[in-house]
Amino acid sequence: MGRNHHEALEPAADATASDETDALFAVLSNADRRFVLSHLAQRETPPALDPLAGALATWNDDRSREDARIALHHVHLPKLEDAGLVTYGDTVELTDDADASLDLVDDV
Repeated sequence: MGRNHHEALEPAADATASDETDALFAVLSNADRRFVLSHLAQRETPPALDPLAGALATWNDDRSREDARIALHHVHLPKLEDAGLVTYGDTVELTDDADASLDLVDDV
């Protein structure tokens, strides 16, 4: 007899890789985060938070510079860092692991 219906419910052997891929796409689903990655990739030197917030506010007309700074600090940069795409402190930098993800980010 063939496979039973319980076999289909078992997680795939590569479930962890699939979960990581889902998490990466969740992070990249936000246009502001895609802008941040694209912006960082085009810069020769990593920016501090305030200039990055200014660039985001200029790109996204619906946001003030202060709103962009708050969103970056409390939402977007932590998510990008958790995904292993950026590090931030005094400046915001792409990680070496971000290169593969940049291929998924369209020019925004």
